[in-house]
Parts: sequence; C-alpha cells; structure tokens
Amino acid sequence: MIAKLCAILLCCFALILNTKTMETTSNSQITQARFFIPTSDKSYLNAVDNVKTFNKQSTAINSSLSMPGYDKYQKQVRIRYGLEKKARDIKCSFCVIAKSNVGYMSSLLENIISENRFAYDADSLHKLKKITQDTTMIVELLLAENLETGKWLWSHFLKTIAIDNYGGCKNGFKSGEDPFEGDRLLQTGVSDFIDTCKREKNLPETAMAPDFVSNNPKGHDRFLNGLRAIPLTTNRNHNQMLALLYLTPFWNDQSELLSRQIAHTNVDWNVAKQKHLTEVPVTRTFFENRTWIYTPYDRMDHQLLLVRTIDARLYCHLSLVLHVYVKQLTAALDDPATLRHAKDVIQEVVQAVLNLTAFKDQFLEVVISELKTVRVGNIVEIKKISARVKSKANEVLNELHGSSGIDRLGFNVDREQLSSINDLTTRVIKNFTDYIYELKRIWSPFEYRWLLHFLDLVKWSAGKYIY
Repeated sequence: MIAKLCAILLCCFALILNTKTMETTSNSQITQARFFIPTSDKSYLNAVDNVKTFNKQSTAINSSLSMPGYDKYQKQVRIRYGLEKKARDIKCSFCVIAKSNVGYMSSLLENIISENRFAYDADSLHKLKKITQDTTMIVELLLAENLETGKWLWSHFLKTIAIDNYGGCKNGFKSGEDPFEGDRLLQTGVSDFIDTCKREKNLPETAMAPDFVSNNPKGHDRFLNGLRAIPLTTNRNHNQMLALLYLTPFWNDQSELLSRQIAHTNVDWNVAKQKHLTEVPVTRTFFENRTWIYTPYDRMDHQLLLVRTIDARLYCHLSLVLHVYVKQLTAALDDPATLRHAKDVIQEVVQAVLNLTAFKDQFLEVVISELKTVRVGNIVEIKKISARVKSKANEVLNELHGSSGIDRLGFNVDREQLSSINDLTTRVIKNFTDYIYELKRIWSPFEYRWLLHFLDLVKWSAGKYIY
C-alpha cells in the first residue's frame, strides 16, 4: 500500500517565545497554535497531479513549490492544500462516472437475478471487473493520505464489490429490488456532491446530464488511465474488509481488548462492555443477512460505540503515562538525560496514536506539539498537558456512560512503585505501545483508519491554515 511506501512526515510549527503571534518571512502573522501537516511522498504527489479530470482548469499540487519567502511550514501547508483540492477534483470526476455506471450495473444485476445464474459473460465480467478496480483505486487513493472520502463513495464501493462477488452475496439480493435506487443516502449523496462540484467549478454545468460521460469518451479514458498510473493496491480481499468494517473480530472479544482493566488505573468498563455485547447480535444479523448491500449505514451504532471505547482507552493510557511522567519529573530532576529520553518516547507514542487514528483528533496534534516544545524540566507546563489529557479521557468515558462532569479516571500507583519511578514509566509506556500493536494486529492486513473513514470521521483540511 502506498501508505507503507510513503513516509508520513510531520512538520511541526510551534511558538516557544512569550508572544501571542509570530511574523513569518513573508510578513504574514499566525496565531499561537501548533499544527502537524501530514505530507506525501513526491512520487505519489506527482502521480496524483498528472491525473486529467473533467475540470478544464484542474488544480495543480505544486509539489516543487519554492516561492521566495516561503518557510518549510508554509510550503507543507500549501502542498497539502493542493493535494486536497486535486483529490476533490478527482472525486468530482469519478462521481459522474460512478453515476453513469449505476444504470449498467443495475441492468446487469437484474438479468442475473431473473435468469437465476451466478456467472457473467466475458464482456460483462471484464467491464464489471474494471468498474470494481476503478472504484477501489479511488478509495485507496484517498485513504493513502487520509483524504476525505464520504459516505456516498463507500456505499457505491460496497454495492460494486457485492455485485462483483454475486456468487458469495446472492442471498442478499432481492428480485425486483435495485440496491442503488433504494439507497436514499447514496442517491442524495451523489446528486448533492455533483451539485457542489459544479458550484465550485470542479465540473461543468452539463455534468448531471445522463449522457455526459458517454459524450466525453476521451476525457473518461484519460481520467481513468491517469488514475491507473498511480501506484495503489487494488487486489485486497474485499470479504475480509467487509468483515472488519462490521467488526467481526470483536464479536467474540475473548482478549477483552475493549473492556479489560488498564494496569495502574481505576476505570469502570462494564457499561461499555454491556453495550458492546448488546450490539453484537444485531450487527451479526445485519452483516450475515447481507443487509449492508442495500443500506450499508443502517447499523452504525456499534461501530461508533467501538470508536468511542477505543478513544477512551487510548486517552486513559496516555493520561496514565503523563501522570507517571510528572511524578518522574518531580523525583529525578537531577537526571535530565533520562527525563529527556522518556519525553521523546512519549512523543513517539502520541505520534503512533495519531497515525493509528488517521489524524482525526486535533486535540492530539496540540498535545504532541506542546510536548515537543516544552522544556524537559518545566513541570508546570507538563502538569497542564497532563490535566488536559485526563479531562479529555473523562469526557470520552462520560460519553460512554451517557453522563457528564464525572471524574471516572483514577490512578493506582503505590509508594513502592514510585521508588522505582523510571522503571514504572517504562512499563506504562510499554503497556500503551503493546495496546496499539494489538489493535493494529487485529485490523491487519487493513488498518483501523479504514473504519474511521467508513464512518466519515476523518475530515482533516489544510485550507483553514492558509494565510
């Protein structure tokens, strides 16, 4: 996958002076905030830049941006903003192609069901495989750099792979019912997105015409050929992906990944556990009955519960780590090398959480930026960071319990453990990294961020940072 080949470079712009604003080399002013800009490998940027869309004034990413007065931070923001705009341009062009393919796939499916056969003729099979591959490429392209996808795209994607795998999904299809026509979310989403693309000049006014794509065969072929030139993974196991999106690995949570106690903390996970157990049979029925083919977003309560639970556990782990680190600071101020090393490792863990959760949480971006810029011995500032993280953990825990304002996170660190505080810091950090690894292992060969994108929870935008 391109994400494995492309390094996620994190460019941190932080203020460490006691000023409210800082003037850049181009005389622009920015407020005292810390931003992490996820940036892409240049070969990926160039490949995306070369895709020719239906927009005659297609966005240029400008990955070689070197205008006078641009510092590194400004350059990264501009490149990311260009990538986001070009990705939207590509999504707009794909959306009208997807709309034009719906009629073909609906007709093909109707013939298959009415004739009670599970195979396609050679021409139909070839065309259907191409449609599936092209749809997969769009999803892979956007997920490779955590670019916004949208529920209409996922809905179209899932229906496409269901038809492509008709033999395995035949029990889910119903005679006389069109999975595209009956999905109001998909119909409205496609129409609204095309209208937005027209309004933002990504598509011409004629884009909604039924024959728009057929009247532009050269543009259609040029777009898809450019898309296919991007080095993307398109041969994934879609059945495995579907099982993950509908939480199959968590139906029998024997390791209690969602509810086991976190060492050195006092948290009641029983409510989250019971809610999860209540949702499992409903999700299982929804998935095994292939209901997702028609309405893939009818059962999201379980997925959202899982995301909240994982968020709560990640914040509890991080809050414990910072709590112990504050005690380590107090006990070992005469050992700056050890304290600096612990701080560096904590930063790496937060960065790992950011990568795991697809940069969806700007709160963590601020936390890691502050950790990077705070002086090692500044106990006051690190205590403030620790307090904010604990408050965030309690906020998510209260969401799980349907309450607010209750301190649900306690720490259980005795004096004997404090006597070996450096070892304790190492252990709680290791417990945290082990939990992250376990999450990644369960989600393999896909990633947890696939679920986050499927739920439309990833909406990172560099546009608001342009100045």
